[in-house]
Amino acid sequence: METEKLLLIILAVFVALFIAVFQYLWKNIARSQLDYWLSFFRFLTIFLILLLLINPSFEKNNIEIIKPNLLVAVDNSKSIKYNSQNETVQNLVEKIKTDSELNNKYNISFYGFGTGLYPLNELNFEESQTNLALPFHEFSKLHKTGTNPVILISDGNQTIGNSVEFANYKSPVFPFIVGDTTVFEDIYISQLNVNPFAFINNQLPVELFINYTGNKPVTKNLNVYHKGTKVYSEQFQFSASENVKTTNFFLTAAVKGTQFYTATVDQLENEKNTQNNTKNFSINIIEEKSKILILTSIVHPDLGMLKKAIESNKQRTVTISAVSNLKGKITDYQLVILYQPTTLFKNVFAEINQKKLNYFVITGRSTDWTFLNSVQGSFSKIISSELENFRPIFNVNYAAFLSADVDFSNFAPIEDRFGEIAFSVPYQSLLFQKIGNIVTDKPLLATFENSSQKSAVLLGENSWRWRMNSFVENKTFERFDGFLAGLIHYLVSTDSKSRLNITANPIYYANETIQISASYVDENFNFDNRSKLWITVSNEASKFIKKIPLAVLNNRFVVELPTIPFGEYTYSVSVENTNNSVSGSFKILPFEIEAQFANANDQLLKKVANETEGFTFYNSQEQNLIDYLINDERFKSIQKNTISKTPLIDWKWILGMIVLTLSLEWFIRKYYGRI
Repeated sequence: METEKLLLIILAVFVALFIAVFQYLWKNIARSQLDYWLSFFRFLTIFLILLLLINPSFEKNNIEIIKPNLLVAVDNSKSIKYNSQNETVQNLVEKIKTDSELNNKYNISFYGFGTGLYPLNELNFEESQTNLALPFHEFSKLHKTGTNPVILISDGNQTIGNSVEFANYKSPVFPFIVGDTTVFEDIYISQLNVNPFAFINNQLPVELFINYTGNKPVTKNLNVYHKGTKVYSEQFQFSASENVKTTNFFLTAAVKGTQFYTATVDQLENEKNTQNNTKNFSINIIEEKSKILILTSIVHPDLGMLKKAIESNKQRTVTISAVSNLKGKITDYQLVILYQPTTLFKNVFAEINQKKLNYFVITGRSTDWTFLNSVQGSFSKIISSELENFRPIFNVNYAAFLSADVDFSNFAPIEDRFGEIAFSVPYQSLLFQKIGNIVTDKPLLATFENSSQKSAVLLGENSWRWRMNSFVENKTFERFDGFLAGLIHYLVSTDSKSRLNITANPIYYANETIQISASYVDENFNFDNRSKLWITVSNEASKFIKKIPLAVLNNRFVVELPTIPFGEYTYSVSVENTNNSVSGSFKILPFEIEAQFANANDQLLKKVANETEGFTFYNSQEQNLIDYLINDERFKSIQKNTISKTPLIDWKWILGMIVLTLSLEWFIRKYYGRI
């Protein structure tokens, strides 16, 4: 307590005492015991009131014991159940939960994982895939400071995501490997590489890897089937030393559309797991290739990004050319990308306008807006000399074609001249502008059509940062490249704009959700949620047919098909009371990826444990794991000492005391007739 307030309290005691004595005892010769009591109550009342006015603060020493976190990540996938390890996992989780010594030392949190990570409420082992790296990625974001050891309970078999050996977790990891690590005799197709797109009447290259685990020399055949017909066959010889075979062969693309193939290697005599002997794949056969021209008068990182991202789809080739050194005809290309146009682009725009070619304008600091406003009449911008940073915000109501947000709100800004953009033709914003903390309805990336001519404009440079942002977040370029592929596909298409667009995968597995989505717009190309869409799914071989309505979800029409038998299906999506419909096909495969593993895989998890200074445990070592963590001196509780100040005015009982002393004084005086 401060010295000043202590002196004030002492003064308050003398003041309260002086008033009480003066009122009841001073010059009162006949004072009785009652006078002393009334004087005491008056003293308490005045002193407490003065004390509240002084309002001293009292310091309190708070000692808090902070226990280290122990994160328990449990593999909740089907492979645990297939290998009969579900009881082992459940018993270990229960043992960790009930061990009092372990719980006294750590704050223990339980998580389940498969395709995602979530707080563990129940173990059902129904996850269809396993991402071993995901817990470490999420834990690194949840716990950015301190030491947070992890118990990873798993069979070590991973089906999706980045390899767990690159997780780069900063705290010790203690894998508990469930299942038999004994290696059984097995032959399987470990990897199959194929271009998902090919051109009609071309040869389709296929690369395939076959692995053999065993000691005996064996000879086995590889067969590839298309619609039940064998289209390729090759024989391989394996031994303990020659246990990996690679083959490259070509298939002929004769029919347009999605074609399904099955590659199978013969089984071993006593093979325990035969599901990994087969791999299914599909190839989309298209009739022609898209050629895209990027014209520029400057050198910029955006140009290389556009080329790499667009050419990630092998059906497209990109040519970058200086506008002053253009060779060939721009009519040879399905799309012309005009990067930061200046007066050097005058002849190019003249030809684009004359021949109604599809184009994509990207602006930036070097753009001549006076020229751009005069050379085309679709949009214009009144600019200032100031530069501005624009962050992208995805438009969930965009309906010209199906697209998905790739986390644009967390992307770096792009740069352009500040100014108001105006369109003289109908347009749709795929991305909005966010300036500072203000989200606007002004377009950052917009598409528009004029008769049969399709166009787009991106108002800013340095979009190469977006591709890098996407890679940092997802560890792959696929999501951003897929977004750009949708935009390019829309722009290169010579078909008139379709009001009904469908998204469906060519191959589904029997254990996964079969989801098909659609976008339908009205005559003004606004999303039409009043329409009713139906999907008819049929299988000619089994005479299966089912008609299901699509539901509106987040400005999309979505349907999740119920459990249907595996096989090859055709579908047709139609709009009720209209002639709009779109057809396609998909295949459901009798394949359970989590059933591909006959034994546990401890190699990668042992490596993670070694790199993080952890330790690996196996079946029947449950108590060893618990004892190790209890005795590990690296993980200790921290004593945190905090000093809190509590002002006296927060003590509500003092107010009650004041009311009580005043009431007692009044009632006593009333009773004895002193009032």
